[in-house]
Amino acid sequence: MIFLCILILIVAIALPSFNQKLAPVFFIRISSIIFIYAGALSFNALYIQSIGSGIGIYSGLFHVTLVSQLLEVLLFIIGSMILIAWPLIYPFVSNNNLKINNNVLPFINTKLESNLVKGTITTINYGTEYSLIVLFSSLGASLLISSADLISMYLSIELQSFGLYILATLNKDSESATSAGLKYFLLGGLSSCLILLGTGLIYTFTGLTNFESIYSLISVSDSYNIIQGLTLGIILIFVGFLFKISAAPFHNWSPDVYDDSPTIITI
Repeated sequence: MIFLCILILIVAIALPSFNQKLAPVFFIRISSIIFIYAGALSFNALYIQSIGSGIGIYSGLFHVTLVSQLLEVLLFIIGSMILIAWPLIYPFVSNNNLKINNNVLPFINTKLESNLVKGTITTINYGTEYSLIVLFSSLGASLLISSADLISMYLSIELQSFGLYILATLNKDSESATSAGLKYFLLGGLSSCLILLGTGLIYTFTGLTNFESIYSLISVSDSYNIIQGLTLGIILIFVGFLFKISAAPFHNWSPDVYDDSPTIITI
């Protein structure tokens, strides 16, 4: 559902005759409705009888369970709420003809309001790009929840991370946002390399990438080399995930990125 809607929005944005007729706020509202509908579909899947024991899809790359569906519903609801809040945080400002949305004006402080009236602030509304990138990142997050293979896990987390790299630098006119995105991209690339290295080590020693198959091999194997290779690979993947979620002791980069990014991006 999310993937099909992303394709439709890309076509809509690429068509000049259609894109110019719709304000960015409409793309945000449409994306919010997509999240709500996708959450409803995920919730409706809970009524499938065999979902209690889990359903393997795409040749076992993903494993849909009751817990994964509930997490997807929560993820889509949060994404919808964040998109709805975008127009309240970023007022509509035009370079050619300065316009202030009266519905947004009460939420703007006096200093920002005076700068808008003077015209010292240029366009800060990137609603169209923001909604599309959030859909991409949320698609990666929903796939990551149901991943049951090292390959699908890595591709899902990279799909999510690429969207976050772009979101951090969404405000192209801000030097701090550009700096935040560059730091995030470099350290995110480092963590991705660690995850990929750990995945390669596990595949080298076991020849397997499926989580269930690897667990079965560990249960019956008494080879010291296999256990040692698996342990090293899991440690590297764990360290890469600690980088991704900015957990201690790999959290020193996160304050700089969060502080330089806009608040709605940090959310």
